Amino acid sequence: MHRKLDKIFYEVRKPLLTWDDIGGFAEVKELVRDMVSLPLKKPEQMEALGLGIPAGVMLWGPLGVGITMLAEAAATDAGVGFVYISGQEMLGKPEQMVNAFDDAIHEAPCVLFISDTEWLCPRAGCSYEWGKDNFRGIPPTFADRELSELFIRQIDRIMGHKDVMLVGSCYRIDTVDQAIIKEKRRFNRKIFVHPPRAIDREGMLDIYLKKMPKLDPSVNARDLAELTAGYVGWDAESLCKRATLEAVKADNDMVSHQDFEAALKKIEPWLTPDMVDVYHEIMENDCPHHYAF
Repeated sequence: MHRKLDKIFYEVRKPLLTWDDIGGFAEVKELVRDMVSLPLKKPEQMEALGLGIPAGVMLWGPLGVGITMLAEAAATDAGVGFVYISGQEMLGKPEQMVNAFDDAIHEAPCVLFISDTEWLCPRAGCSYEWGKDNFRGIPPTFADRELSELFIRQIDRIMGHKDVMLVGSCYRIDTVDQAIIKEKRRFNRKIFVHPPRAIDREGMLDIYLKKMPKLDPSVNARDLAELTAGYVGWDAESLCKRATLEAVKADNDMVSHQDFEAALKKIEPWLTPDMVDVYHEIMENDCPHHYAF
């Protein structure tokens, strides 16, 4: 059930993460349950009632918000295997791509998750600019046309296997070739994993705070959430580690709120205000019917 290559082009394994391992994003989790887990758990009932099953589900949003974790938790919830393909690592590796899809078919029922689809199937002429001179997160390279076409053929091939739930991810939905988005037999459903709000940051911080063995009772995830606008998951993790380091430097026996105040001055948020604005603008202008089951 578990297979790793020398380099992580793709991985086949039993999923381990659950919804509780992901902080915040309650409504996003519910959508992933509905669009990914439920079709794997009750396919016959959904078909019998004429609801139909999503061909593929595209999760999109900022880096560091737990999109891969959401896909894995959905596999755990459904009680199926998890096949992960790294879009970045798959560049220049057409044979490995075909092998990965072969393994997904072999491991069915499973969730086949493909990260960074914009690397594999970029949209021609799109812009990654968030605001003036802000190109944060732009991929440094993309697949050539030959690999992109192979990727599309593999997606079409997997559609013949209803017990393989296709899930993809991208940083911005407007940078992915619309050939895989608007075609009804490919990624015909979308879920926007929005920039973390205060309640989401509280959930993320709470997970990391619970892992700290010596935490002063004065430290409160809700208070910290209000001070961490623009933070994503790895920022929350870095904040907790930095606060712990500040406590060590001060010879404190516990990590205090003052240590977090010092850490906040040193951990810059990944998301800038213009990035948050553009994310919501993209969502507002996107086709709404792809977001409803």
